Amino acid sequence: MKRFALLAVLFAVAACGSFGVAQPHTLSLAYKAGDTYNYKIHVSSKQTATMSVMSIPITLDLTAKEAVSVKSVDSAGVADLSVSLSQLTMKTVTNGVTNTTTGIPTSTVDVKVKPDGTMVSADGTDLTGGGGPLTAFSGIGGGFFVTAVLPDHAVKVGDKWSKTYDQAFTSAGGKMHVVSDSTYLRDETVNNVSAAVVETKSTGTIDFSESPLTSGAAAPSFTLTGNFTTDVTTWIDPNGHRVVKSHALAHDAVTINVPTMSGPGPVEPNMPAMSGPLTATGDSTTDLNPA
Repeated sequence: MKRFALLAVLFAVAACGSFGVAQPHTLSLAYKAGDTYNYKIHVSSKQTATMSVMSIPITLDLTAKEAVSVKSVDSAGVADLSVSLSQLTMKTVTNGVTNTTTGIPTSTVDVKVKPDGTMVSADGTDLTGGGGPLTAFSGIGGGFFVTAVLPDHAVKVGDKWSKTYDQAFTSAGGKMHVVSDSTYLRDETVNNVSAAVVETKSTGTIDFSESPLTSGAAAPSFTLTGNFTTDVTTWIDPNGHRVVKSHALAHDAVTINVPTMSGPGPVEPNMPAMSGPLTATGDSTTDLNPA
């Protein structure tokens, strides 16, 4: 009996090539023109804006349907995507006053994405220096297309990889520097898809400035400097080469210099008049799930 059991094990090893060893996967995005992927998105954020001795708590809760449509894919695998948000509901609480907004028209952002999930451009604005994780400042520039940073080679559960990016703002001035560390955590079934679960933890700094023109003259510069961290977990279909779902956590601490405001702004009427540097610190969560 023992000899029979041993022969059975040896046969299994010979047939499979290895016993108990995970096979590596190529985890990359490989889209096909004409395809569309539908998601549900939920974003929540808590920020504190401080100017001089005044601090204002700001919370946001946003839900929407998201459609990612593939317009084209070039020879390098860079996909031109149209990211649309519809049926959007947004609730904000600013300075103790609650506003709920519905019926917002569908908004669309065109982004170009590399096979490793990093962004090349947003609405035609090139992001030079190798691009940057879409997860940095999720929802700004890259729509709400959220993904971990994927490897350039085949990996198996437990493997790790790191990438560093300098993302320039060619339409204005400054750049965003990002360092990311990723891990292939495990395999997990989501909506009958056997997905690879990848986590990317990133740290970054941002230095942005823009001087708009007003009546032919340069207006005071808008500047934003600071740092942020993100922790993104993404479920990747290794066969379909697409994002199944994502969960992102982010923390930011930035300083904003804006031209003097003479009164409440049109976007947030409950924000009092401000001038001088404004600091903002907070945390946000983004969930992208199959629709």
